[in-house]
Amino acid sequence: MKKLLFVSALALAVTSYSAVAANGEVQFLGVVTDTTCDILPIVGGGTVNNLVQLGTVGTNATGIAVPFALKADMTQTGCQNLTAASTATIGWNGSFDINGLKAQSGVAADAWAAIDTVNASVTPDQGINSTNLSADFTGDVLTTTGAMFKATLHGGAIAGDYRSVAAFVVAYN
Repeated sequence: MKKLLFVSALALAVTSYSAVAANGEVQFLGVVTDTTCDILPIVGGGTVNNLVQLGTVGTNATGIAVPFALKADMTQTGCQNLTAASTATIGWNGSFDINGLKAQSGVAADAWAAIDTVNASVTPDQGINSTNLSADFTGDVLTTTGAMFKATLHGGAIAGDYRSVAAFVVAYN
């Protein structure tokens, strides 16, 4: 009887495991270029960090803009060769909609973050959203102040934590 019970439990476990199949999507992002220059995320006053703390905002309210920059790693020769005549296009990939970066997890599912350029070469105050996923910067900007952005949390009607992530890629011309 114990053997029959064990075999039944094992068969049930195997069949229920095979029913847990799922599918999804994987995105790949990259650039092929003659110039090689790694970019470091700088948050606030100069700390190398890839976490932008957006602070706390009320429901249906707008938070305070948090500055961050993407700056050239000047220890690399490719970065040292960037000039005012160089153009760096920074492209973004993530859960963007017309407003900005949507929440990907957390309870505040209707909150979003506006990501705006500060010192882009064409339109300094352009927003990064689903219709505009890139901005151009001159090479000398990347080597001095960095490509500067500001992120602002916009609360929706649902209170809770906001979490999202976006990837960036830089193409040099």
